[in-house]
Amino acid sequence: MRGQPASKTATDTLAKKSKSEDVISGGHLVAKALKNEGVDTIFTLCGGHIIDIYDGCLDEGIRIIDVRHEQTAAHAADGYARQTGKLGCVVTTAGPGCTNAITGIATAFRSESPILHIGGQSSLTQHKMGSLQDLPHVDIMTPITKFAAGVMSTERVADMISMAARECFNGAYGPSYLEIPRDVLDREVPIETAVIPEPGCYRASVKSVGDPVDVEKLADILVNAERPAMLVGSQVFMSRGHQDAIELARKLNIALYMNGASRGILPPGDPHYFNRTRSSAFKKADVIVIVGTPFDFRMGYGKRISQAATLIQIDQDYRTVGKNRDISLGLAGDPGAVLAAVLQATTGRSENGAKGRQGWLDGLRAEEV
Repeated sequence: MRGQPASKTATDTLAKKSKSEDVISGGHLVAKALKNEGVDTIFTLCGGHIIDIYDGCLDEGIRIIDVRHEQTAAHAADGYARQTGKLGCVVTTAGPGCTNAITGIATAFRSESPILHIGGQSSLTQHKMGSLQDLPHVDIMTPITKFAAGVMSTERVADMISMAARECFNGAYGPSYLEIPRDVLDREVPIETAVIPEPGCYRASVKSVGDPVDVEKLADILVNAERPAMLVGSQVFMSRGHQDAIELARKLNIALYMNGASRGILPPGDPHYFNRTRSSAFKKADVIVIVGTPFDFRMGYGKRISQAATLIQIDQDYRTVGKNRDISLGLAGDPGAVLAAVLQATTGRSENGAKGRQGWLDGLRAEEV
């Protein structure tokens, strides 16, 4: 794996006991790896197991927001990720520090929000000896994260952070948990042994658009639809594909509905914004496109959608496509990338059909009041 050696750390005026130019601590490796990932802020509640991470963050110019409860820190990291599109980061101390964050992490898991939870742990030399706040954090966090692991050596700190960050953005977004013991953070290792991978070297740089044949099929279906409707969910906003969704709706005169994090991508009053008529539209539409949201309780697990409609589902997670409801066409890929490809595939083919759908939109608009 290619990468760049960790650079010389800045002078630490707070607590570092050694300032040799030839070594770097685990805490500083955490900070450098986070900065390399684009993280400029961590949310935390100060604890002794993680103090070395703060030293590194201060040296690297990463903002530390110290809250009063770890649940708040987890929710704040979630909100940061949703609003910026970048990796959110919450850092907690061992034991109750980790468990207090569970609700926030579980929320991010269900909301498909990319946050990295770094947790402290007692030193490896005290493993299973009854050390302060010792809990099986990895086992606790596994059910509500996409990836959960512990770091066993200082040399692996940056590598493991890159691994955890990759999983946050792999397929459907979500949280990862990384436990780093106290002595792994405190230990200093030769700089040449501590390589920080570059982001482009440990995850795909191109977003998947699915099968090009299916993209063309979807374009054909939409161009020939008479009463099309589209529902966009959180994945569309999180992948920053909302502008493509809006442009597609406007170009083809599609009734656009929103849920989850995509609520608000269009303002009320926009000609293609619809809200109160979703149930009616899903019973009358001949083509329905569901993008980045599952057939869950909000849609009666898919049973509220007309069986006669041509139903298309686009999702980052292939396991969600066709779950709870049979579909006519399924595309597994990044929602924004797929919508952009469909938009391109309809170029020059939409004008007449779009005009003919105005009556469909006018009818729904009359029902909205």
